[in-house]
Parts: sequence; C-alpha cells; structure tokens
Amino acid sequence: MNLFFPSIRNLLMIICLGVNFLVNAQTISGTVKNAKTGEAMPFANVFINNTTLGSTTDDEGHYRISGDLPRNVELVASFVGYVTATKTLNLSGSTTVNFKLEPLESVLTEVELKSRRDKKWERDLRRFKQVFLALPDDPFAAQLDIKNPWVLDFETVRQNGPNYVHATAQEPLQIVNDALGYDVTYYLKDYRYYHNRSSYVGFVFFDSQEVTDSVELAKVETNKVSSYMGSIRHLLKSVLLANVYEEDFRIFELLPVDHFRVRTNVFTEEIDKSIRRVFADSIQRVPLENGNYRIIWPYDAEIHYSGKSWVNDYYSDIYSSVSWVSAPLGYFDIDRNGIPVVPSQVVMSGYMGRQRMGRFLPHDYVPSKSLDSYRYLTEIDSPQMRFSRWNNLREKPYVNTNKPYYYPSETVWLGGQMLYQNKIMSDTLSRVVYMDLMDKDSKIIQSEAFPIKEGKIAGAFVLPNELKSGDYFLRAYTEWMRNYPEKDIFLRALPILKKEENIQTVAITNPDLFGDLTINLTDSLFFRDSYKEMEFQLSLLDETEELTDAQFTVSLTDADLVSTVADQMIILNAMEWLDVKDPPKNLTLGNHQIEFGITIDGQFTRDKKRDPLVNPITVVRDDLADYGIVETDSSGYFRATGLYFTDTATISIAALDSKQRHYGSITINENSKPLFKGSYPKINYETYLRNPDDLRFDVSGDYVLLEEFVKEDDKIETLEDRNYGYGMADRELSGERLTTISPEALAGYLGFKRGGKSIGNYNFGLKASNPLLIIDGAQYPFLENEQFDQIMSSFIPAELESIKVYTFNSASFGMAGFGGVIMITTKKGNRFDATEQTAFNSSEFQQFKIRGFSREIPFPDSYESDQAVESKPTLYWDANAETDKGLYSFKVKIPQALKRMNLRVEGLTKDGLAFEKTFEVVVK
Repeated sequence: MNLFFPSIRNLLMIICLGVNFLVNAQTISGTVKNAKTGEAMPFANVFINNTTLGSTTDDEGHYRISGDLPRNVELVASFVGYVTATKTLNLSGSTTVNFKLEPLESVLTEVELKSRRDKKWERDLRRFKQVFLALPDDPFAAQLDIKNPWVLDFETVRQNGPNYVHATAQEPLQIVNDALGYDVTYYLKDYRYYHNRSSYVGFVFFDSQEVTDSVELAKVETNKVSSYMGSIRHLLKSVLLANVYEEDFRIFELLPVDHFRVRTNVFTEEIDKSIRRVFADSIQRVPLENGNYRIIWPYDAEIHYSGKSWVNDYYSDIYSSVSWVSAPLGYFDIDRNGIPVVPSQVVMSGYMGRQRMGRFLPHDYVPSKSLDSYRYLTEIDSPQMRFSRWNNLREKPYVNTNKPYYYPSETVWLGGQMLYQNKIMSDTLSRVVYMDLMDKDSKIIQSEAFPIKEGKIAGAFVLPNELKSGDYFLRAYTEWMRNYPEKDIFLRALPILKKEENIQTVAITNPDLFGDLTINLTDSLFFRDSYKEMEFQLSLLDETEELTDAQFTVSLTDADLVSTVADQMIILNAMEWLDVKDPPKNLTLGNHQIEFGITIDGQFTRDKKRDPLVNPITVVRDDLADYGIVETDSSGYFRATGLYFTDTATISIAALDSKQRHYGSITINENSKPLFKGSYPKINYETYLRNPDDLRFDVSGDYVLLEEFVKEDDKIETLEDRNYGYGMADRELSGERLTTISPEALAGYLGFKRGGKSIGNYNFGLKASNPLLIIDGAQYPFLENEQFDQIMSSFIPAELESIKVYTFNSASFGMAGFGGVIMITTKKGNRFDATEQTAFNSSEFQQFKIRGFSREIPFPDSYESDQAVESKPTLYWDANAETDKGLYSFKVKIPQALKRMNLRVEGLTKDGLAFEKTFEVVVK
C-alpha cells in the first residue's frame, strides 16, 4: 500500500488549492414542511452544523443558503416543538434539500420548565456549565451564559455498566459568548457525566454579534485567535501540512509504562524514558476520495505548545500548555482545515481537553494567515502568572479530633490530611505539622509536632491534669506555611470542661452533599457473656450510585457521655480555602523553608581566619542512630532536615577536619512560633452538672477494638521479614524478574535521575545525597558517587533475593534516607540481627537536646478476652480509615448497659469530594 507523504511541491499545492475552509460558490435551497399535515413551516431554521451559515424559511416554507460553502456539510432543520432533522451532503453544485419535521410528542411549557427547581437540579446545572461551557478558571468563563437553562432536565441512568447523569433539553440552548462575539444556538442531542468523565453531542449554529466599538472588536478577534492557537484544530492542521515545529508544537509518544519506575514531573528526566519525540514527517497522512484526510495515529501522544503562555501544573521545568491526544481506532479523519470529521475518533485531555463550547469556533472561521503577530500571546497577565506559581506551593492542614470537647488529663486523638492548592507538588512539600494548644488569650499551653505521611496526619497528646476549664483552640501549621498569609493557618475550637460538667447536646445536623455522595451505614449486634459486640459497615456511593473509595476519620462515641455540639469546624468549610483565587498584594516568600523531618539549623563560627568560608557540619543523633553531613553557606549558616525521632534526642554537631578533630563553634537557633493576631474560634454551648456515677474519661490505655487474628503455625519473624523495622517499601523487585531484568531497566526501576543517583524529591530542586544503601540489614549512608557505583556494580541481579526502594516513604530513615533508600537482600545474607556499629565517640562534638516528634499514643486496640467492658466516652477511633472498593468495616465491644452511640465520619473521596456525616446508632 502506498501511503501519502507530501513533498514540498504537494504541500504548496495543498496550500494553494484548498487549505482554507472556503471553496467555490454553492447554493442549497429547499422547503421545510410539517410531516403530519404537509403544511409549510415559516420561520424554521436551516443551517450548516458548526458554522455561521444558515437561513430562515419564508411564509411558504422556502429557504436558501448560498455563498462559499464547504464540500461536505451536515444540514440541520429545526423548529420549536418539532424533532430536529439533519441530512449529510456532498456538495458539487446547486443542491435542493427538503425537510419534513415530526412534532414532539410532549412539550413542557416555559412555566412548567421554570418551576422544576431543586438543589440537585442546581448542582447538576453548575456541573453542566463547567463541562459544557467553560472551566471555572477559564478567563472566558465570566463572559459566557446560558439564557434559558430551565429547558434542561437531568436524570441518573442506572444500567448494567457504569451509571451516569444524563441531560436532555426540550428546546435549543441559547448561549451568549461575549468573549468570541457569538450568539450560539445549541441543539443538545446527548449529554452524559460519569466518574469525572463527560461527553456531549449536538447541533450548533453561530450568529455573529454586531460589535461596533473598535476596541471591543479587536479584543474579540484576539480572543478568537487565542482560542484557535494550541487547539486540536490548530494541531491537526499543522500535522496535515507537516509544519508542526513551525507552529510551535512538539509531539511526544508515550512509551509503555514501566511499573518499576516512578514517573517524575521533570520534563528533562522523562525524555526517552516515558516519552519520545515524534517528528511531523513521520506521521502518515492518507488522502480520501471525499476530500478529507486520514491521519494514522497509533500511539498515545503528549503535545506541548509553546506559542502562547499558559500555566503548566504537570512539569516543573515547562511553562507552556501540555495536552494528551489519542485515537481509539488508531487513526482519525480530518478535513482540510484540521477539523475532525468524527469528533469521537479523537480523545483529548490536558490543555486541549479544557476547551468547551466557550472556546469552540465555527468551522467556517478562518484564522489569520499569519499567527506571528499573536505569537506568545497570553490570556493570563504576568501578575496572574506569578500568583499561580506562588499559589502552587501552598498547603494547609485540616485536623479532626475524636470528640468535640475534653477534660483535663484526657488524651486527644487527632487525624486529618493536608490540603494542597496543587496536589502534583505534594511530594515536595512539608513532612512536619506543628500543633499548638492555645487559650483565649492566645497563650500557648503546649506544643506538639507530628509527621505528615503521604499527606495524612495522625497523632495524639495528653492534656495537663491542672488545665483550667475554658475556651481553648488548636492551631496547626507547617514551617513552610509561614511564608503565606496567616489565614492559611488551621484553627479548631477545643473547649475544656470541669470534670463534673457536660455539654447540653444539640440535634445532629448533617451537611447536604447534594447527591454527589451517599453514605450508608449497616450494623449488626451480637450478644456475648459479659459484653455486646457490634459490627459496622460503611458504604460510599458517588452521584451515579456507584461505590467509590475515600480516606477519612472514624469516631464512635457513647451518646450519653459525649454530646453533639453546634458550629464546629468541618472539612467542607476547610475546602473553601481551595477556591480562593484572589492574589494578595505581596507574593514574596519569606525565609521559612520546607521541612522533610525534624530540622536543626544554626550558626558556625570560625576559630581562625584561615578556616574556609564553607564548612562541612557533621550531625549525629544519639549513638549513631542517624547522622548526616551538611554544608554551611559563606556566612556560617547551616540547616539539617529529615531527622526522624520521637520525644527528645541528643544531637551532636561539629565541624571536623581531615583528622576528625573539631574546629570552630556551633550555636543552635531556637524554633520560633508564629504570632497569633486574629480572633480565636469558639463554639456556643451550655453545660450542666453530671451525675458522679457518669464520670468517664478518655485516657491512654483504654480498650475497645475487637482484635481479629488467624492462628497459624508458629513462625519466627526475622528482621528481614519486617524490612529491618522500616515498614513497607514503595516498590519491590524479586523472583524471576530479577534474573531477567536488563541494567537499563534496573536503573529505571531504581528511579535514578539523569546525571546523579538521587531517587526522591523531584520538584523543588533540593540537594540530596546518594540513596542510603541497606544490604542484608547493614547501612551504607552518605556514599560518594564512586563508592556508590562500586557497590552497586558488584551485585549480579540473579544472585539477589529482592531489591526494595523507598522514595517518598523514606522519612523513617532520617537524614541518611533523604535521597531515597535502596534495600538489597542477598540470597546468602538472611541476617536475623542488624549489623553492629562502632560506638560513637562524642568528645569532638558539641551536644544539644532537641525535641522530635510527639510520642506515639496509639488508640487502644486490644484487651484481655475475659476482661469486663467498661463505659468509655470514645469507643472507636481510626485516624487513617480507607475504604476497600467503597466499603469500610470494623467490630467493637461495647458494655451491656450502652444504649446510644454516635458514629461520625469525615474526609475526602478519591475524587477530592469532601464529606462529613454523623449517624445515630441505637443499641437494641
């Protein structure tokens, strides 16, 4: 088969003879009549789909469309109250086309349509506008409107496959697009929304607005050009003419996914690893007999367009738009203007997938012959661009507690998650969150620090026994957040009561989730000898009533001991922070840096003038439990981050010369606290005196959770089985895969970055050491490149038991694991004990007591089987609950006398939808 590869001469012929939409003058005429009565239909609309070309019938039902028409057209005839009719034509001269329109069986009146209002319809309409018109952050969104939204009707369709939301319209949608200067009539044929995917099909007619003001006219024309530049139509036309590079496009083929390699968001790291350049002259273009062209597109492609500025959230080193284009059939057909003949043949996402009807240009729109004058056009001004980059690194904690109020000496259990303005950057941001308990005078009562693990927060602390009753609040923040407005800091009211008091309960009011999410609870009660046992199952269903996964906190409390309160902070309120788009006046970041663990910074002072300006500082925790080497800057300042320990540790610090003797002196900077300037959060409540017999408190060592286990043959678990105490790896390579993997594939599996060995912290340009090697339990930290290469090259993969890699899950390795961890187990190793290390000599070091993370206080999860079950305020708490295929289950033992419980869940679905709900559970 001879494929079409246009030569320069052929390209010139294409350019000269038919690149533009317009061809020879044509005429289409005919009549529109009622299919049942045969009567003529005056004032019916007849138009060529997706164009500005159309006409209206006269008193006798005649219409006429003439001018420079395209060769292949879809002609549409419509009249309110009648079924819209279409005919596909291949024009070759004057053509007669007659229509007979069928009346609709039933048509709601405008009054009936306008009366169909409810919260679900309003929610469906908001989503429809985002899917159909424009995304909320599109600069054109404010200039778009649907004049008759009441004609829309929504329903949830349930079928054997995925459920979906379906929309119909009794009349054409009347759309005003002031950005592009069109009044648009859209005949909706089908609209579907399911699982954050959507599709819509219809007929559309564009009527150009009369814009007389020259300034407005120029703005409209600029908007049209801007919508064309970087669009799928612009791309495909440049593919047809083989001038992709000249039109500022770059096409990359997506390579097969390597499941043993973590994809980065650094463009230069991904070339020839996950993407490969495609050149325009290698793309096959086949001319068809009907005048269209078939583009052979056998791969998923990533498209970069640099012709205009656009905020890119995908790559950290690319500052223009990125799109993805695929063809399910391996090809798609386009006309001479690059317009897909069958739109469903092209699947788009990224920047091109953003374009909705608000960006859609009529097919007869002819862009400027030269786009050079519009090159590097920006729809976002430079202040907005700077704000976007500043905003991309914003984070905020949301923290929930096991109950809404407490008593002195009780344990407060915490759970929550970090919210990110740009989740792609989350692997770069903080791993430490600080928590302050403050009184109404803004005095800090106690301070805690908790690790952030994969964006989740969990921990606990004990309230002082001498704490006076009153209004207190929790303040949560990261060190990095101190560069941003104070309003980003999280605050939660935390009343402390006298031990003989309780709060008057209020009725439970659950927030309306508007049908986006349904949370169901089922429970079963079992009677035992001295206690009752209950099993709970939660199921979460999305707007299409399909099971959906989520991460959340679960709190089960005795309703007679823990009252419900009003006006407490919930995650739905916190999510409003993500929608704040107004940039502040000052976008300058301060000196507060991102922390990847417990951080120590200080000042090195030289003894002698001949000492170097930049000095290596050795930091050692306890007796070589962790250590690292950092460098000062020229002023003597140094900073070590990534330490991971609880309570207080002895940190030894010194500048050592080649003979391991110290020189100079070290001072450590005290950790500062942000000033509190605002008003503290407070909830309204009334108290009453409790019966002395009802005094119950949540303290460490309580019991509740039913421990489930399966007894198997006794097996000695080695340190190796437990990954030497370091938890689950991010990825693992073992078995037959190790015997067949190539060196290149192994390097990709390990995730080595080009030009170095670091395998973590891609986004922020942090300087990290080579990965920590752990070989059969023995650690080899802070290796130089030559040492690292020598050790790694000494292994034959077939002789290894396994290779495990820790990247973003490497916090527990301390500073040594900041650049990632590679854990290798050899077939001859199988160590049961960790390698003994040389005793640490601290005589050359200055020593400091440094506080680490707050000590772990796990919620009680087991007890003796024959132990009586006592009444406790909190019966169950899970700070890191996750569903499995939309379901979450747990069991709990409860006292015989327990009558009522409240089960509260709060969190985010996998699609980022916030939810909170409290169930009242009656124990029968």
